[in-house]
Amino acid sequence: MCRLLATVSAEPKTIEEVLGDDQLREFSELSEFHDDGWGAARVNACGDIQTCSSTSKADVDPAFGQYTKTDASTEHLAHLRWASEGMGNTLENAHPFLQDGFAFMHNGNIAAPADMEQLLDADSLQNIHGSTDSERFFAYIMQCCRNSGSTENGVIRAVKDMREAFPGRSLNSFVMHDGKVYVINFHAGAQFDLTGYPERRGHTPWLHDKTHYHELMLHRDDEAIVVSSTGIRDGEWEKLPEESIFEISREQGVPSIRTIWEE
Repeated sequence: MCRLLATVSAEPKTIEEVLGDDQLREFSELSEFHDDGWGAARVNACGDIQTCSSTSKADVDPAFGQYTKTDASTEHLAHLRWASEGMGNTLENAHPFLQDGFAFMHNGNIAAPADMEQLLDADSLQNIHGSTDSERFFAYIMQCCRNSGSTENGVIRAVKDMREAFPGRSLNSFVMHDGKVYVINFHAGAQFDLTGYPERRGHTPWLHDKTHYHELMLHRDDEAIVVSSTGIRDGEWEKLPEESIFEISREQGVPSIRTIWEE
């Protein structure tokens, strides 16, 4: 399980410029709990997605500080990883995953990778390199996008199928493609259980409980839209409606968010 962050701004900005010092510090400190590496994606000046990842904790990795303070973009994704049992802290398993102009990151447990592979065709299976359920979810999203010829329709189809095949799991994730960020906020029935992680019980961050852990929060102003997992206290945040998919874009240079599907 992990922490997710997405920013979309009117002008190219660093994550520090969008969040401010206090929010960035709070997000970074969440890596004391989610300590199995970090990753990020941004759109560069040519419109291409660039990614970076590490198996080190974000708050002690100089590369994380450098990225958040110096790399400017109109679209950013950032991920703090807490590796699920049996899915090692390796670069192959690090988020975001990148393929064919799409970047993807996920928070939650879905199913055993072998079970998820039953949904994938041969082409999708060939593009998998790690051992996580998250990468297989991404592979299925890509498969649905190819089959439908539409990113929006493909994301919706993938979520519907995953919810039917694996109910009660967290599908919370971000998809970056073609200057847009798709926010998947589906986690009804998902569990937050520290039974197998006694070392994490002593320093549980804010809102890391059964009720709030999987919630996604929204902050917006005239310059930027931010969506984050829980754990940031500073600033004004509103809870995103659950069981919904959103699209964040920059229509005429102004960040906006709209619902593309909800139950």
